Amino acid sequence: MINLLSDERKDDIRAARANVIILRYMAIILLALIFISGALYVSYSLLQVTMKSNKEIIASNDVKADIYSETRQEVDTLSAKLNDAKTILNQEVRYSQVLVQIGQLMPAGTVLDEMTLTTASFNGAPVELTAYAKSTTEVSALQSQFQSSPLFSQVTLKGTDTSNGITGYPVKISLTVIMNRTGV
Repeated sequence: MINLLSDERKDDIRAARANVIILRYMAIILLALIFISGALYVSYSLLQVTMKSNKEIIASNDVKADIYSETRQEVDTLSAKLNDAKTILNQEVRYSQVLVQIGQLMPAGTVLDEMTLTTASFNGAPVELTAYAKSTTEVSALQSQFQSSPLFSQVTLKGTDTSNGITGYPVKISLTVIMNRTGV
């Protein structure tokens, strides 16, 4: 076949074909941009809805947290008061327990006559004790029992008197002791 078309016409046909291909590519790119824009719009809308619901949840949790923070403050205050009460109770000296411990220290043949306990007695103030014994042997036993006890930090024998005893216990004993708070 003989090509009877002019060169100019051939160039126009080639240009027209190239323009059609370029138009197709532009249409495909335009459709892709529309699809991507739609996907971004849907994603953005979903994120906005999620963000709004999360903000509402955070706001309701903040209200709940405020209620719990007030309760927490009350609990902390109460705990501090209980700790103060515990400290005070731990410092309290139960005189009945002290007397039982002293009674357990007394050797056979001795009786306790007089003793004055105050809170100062457990803060290093000396305490005067008067006891009676059947013989002078029990005096040394009483003194050694008191000295070996953690209840007393210092025990001093002031004296004994064999003329001022009571019935059955002729020896009067005078002691000065310093109470030990940790031994109570």
